[in-house]
Amino acid sequence: MSVTISPISSKAVDERGALHYFSTDRSGEFLLVYRNAGSVSGSHYHKGNSAGKNPEDMLLVQGSANLHWKDLITNREETIALIAPTRVLIQANVWHELTAITDIVFVELNSLVDGSEDTYRL
Repeated sequence: MSVTISPISSKAVDERGALHYFSTDRSGEFLLVYRNAGSVSGSHYHKGNSAGKNPEDMLLVQGSANLHWKDLITNREETIALIAPTRVLIQANVWHELTAITDIVFVELNSLVDGSEDTYRL
């Protein structure tokens, strides 16, 4: 699958708010990203040269966004509405662009080095 979208499970909800959880085998530096409504991020793809970008693993933790993607191998293309909390896995050779519908917060489970060594634009 080119892109996998999955909810981030809720463990507990009470008057204080909610507790969500997920599991990952990744460690090290991660990116915490804030984007304003209407902004566009991405517009690139990864070849899979960096383990942190193969696949790209992103957690949308607040807000809503549209993810537009195109698999560069199969030419399959889709736009998916995302509502937090949700997890997005983007495979190598999939061009992707994230448009914030509201102000959003997301975490990328990779470092800046992972991105700089394996990011390509069309």
